[in-house]
Amino acid sequence: MLKPVEKQRVAEEIVEQLRELILTGQYPPGAKLPPERELAKRLGVNRASLREALKKLEHLGLVRIRQGDGTRVQNFMETGGIELVSHLLPLAATSHPELIRDMLEFRRIFAREAARLAAQRATPEQLGRLRELADRAKKEIEATELFHLDFEFYVALTAGTGNRVMGLLINTVRDAVKSYTSVLVHLTAPAETVMQHDQLIAALEAHDSERAAQIVDDYLERGASRVLEMMSRGELPPPAEGAEEGEEDGEGEADGDRASESSSEEA
Repeated sequence: MLKPVEKQRVAEEIVEQLRELILTGQYPPGAKLPPERELAKRLGVNRASLREALKKLEHLGLVRIRQGDGTRVQNFMETGGIELVSHLLPLAATSHPELIRDMLEFRRIFAREAARLAAQRATPEQLGRLRELADRAKKEIEATELFHLDFEFYVALTAGTGNRVMGLLINTVRDAVKSYTSVLVHLTAPAETVMQHDQLIAALEAHDSERAAQIVDDYLERGASRVLEMMSRGELPPPAEGAEEGEEDGEGEADGDRASESSSEEA
């Protein structure tokens, strides 16, 4: 259901509403969005802000804008990118439950190969960063902090691969991880996490690629099994609300929106 948006972040709120309607299937692939004039009226915005939002949705691979045909919804599984994961995960419990399994599977494959490469390529400085994070994880900290430290450990491990594409990829999924911390925190167990860090660093220092990959694979398989078992019993908590993409809109958008109101409402 569309609702009027607040003036402070007009285009971004339009994106959020339409993106959720598309990702949850309320606007299925091939569906045509209402005409601009009607859509702007229902949202309570001007058409300039609406067009800006539609361009962002097109960039995400969610819609296609064609003159004479209007705006049609795309099949995001064919046209979207990895950045959609951070928006899909908060909807996983209701619309895409299989996405949790997919993410855990991807996490395991990615980290296993990152460990394999890092064993061959990590510099002494990068190994030192891993040791620093591992030492911090040994202190008595609460579960959420341990989870974030473990994630940063794997970010540092990815840096040790020397693979820039892998580095950019893990940066892209950061927001997804943050938005689903309440679920993913169950991946880590304190004693197991600490032991795994130490074992992995030892394998990296020995340049033992296969041992490093096996340590990571075993650790992540156990964590994934815990989460999937909890999910099968309906015990997973919902993701944190409001953990969407960053506040990138400028404060002046509201004034610009109001100033352009009259000029944008062309016939």
